Amino acid sequence: MRILILIALPGLFGLAACVEADSPAAVYSFVGSWDCGVAVLSFTNTTYNNGSETRAIKAVEADGRNYKLYFADGYLIGLGAVTETGMTWVSGATGDQFNCRRVN
Repeated sequence: MRILILIALPGLFGLAACVEADSPAAVYSFVGSWDCGVAVLSFTNTTYNNGSETRAIKAVEADGRNYKLYFADGYLIGLGAVTETGMTWVSGATGDQFNCRRVN
């Protein structure tokens, strides 16, 4: 939610500032567990587990049904065409990609 704050100062008209109010984190459509053939990958709004380690997601960039997930060490993965039942996982480092189906 954006809140617009208007400030009236002598001689200045229309000075405004936009302030982001606290709001709940988005629930992304990729949240859940996915069988990608090589492993079952799990996502929350803030973490990614590749089957052997859990990493904190630093940022999420959404574009329709496609997402880029950024991690602190520069690691990047793409999640494409995310639906209720399937998605494509893509490595930003190697270009590897896997077709995944939701398991929960």
